[in-house]
Amino acid sequence: MSDPSPEIQEAVRQALAAPLAPLVSGQIYDRVPQGTKPPYLWLTGWQVLVDRADCLDGAEVFFDVQAVARGPGRMPAARIAAAVVAALDGLEPVIAGHDGLQIQHNSTRYLPPDDGETTRAVITFSTLADAT
Repeated sequence: MSDPSPEIQEAVRQALAAPLAPLVSGQIYDRVPQGTKPPYLWLTGWQVLVDRADCLDGAEVFFDVQAVARGPGRMPAARIAAAVVAALDGLEPVIAGHDGLQIQHNSTRYLPPDDGETTRAVITFSTLADAT
């Protein structure tokens, strides 16, 4: 079975681009350029688990969207995280060679600022991809 995560990543990026543009100024990365100023989104934590249950070939894909924001408390990151969940939870990307994809929101956790100003929301998602 081929790894569906590159195609899923591109579908996620496209799904986030328009609705999140006003909140992150279009800054959506899989590798954050040095010197990037918040707010931005970082697509990270990709994990692909092969699933061969019931003689079917598939994979379970986990990933994080990290929302990085500055401001008082966690609220700027929480607003971005809520918009990320609204854009992705229940999304059914069409990926060649795979059926039945539906992205599900698993959790959101907030990390305290390292610099006293920047809060990070780590929004975790998963999907099952059955090979056709």
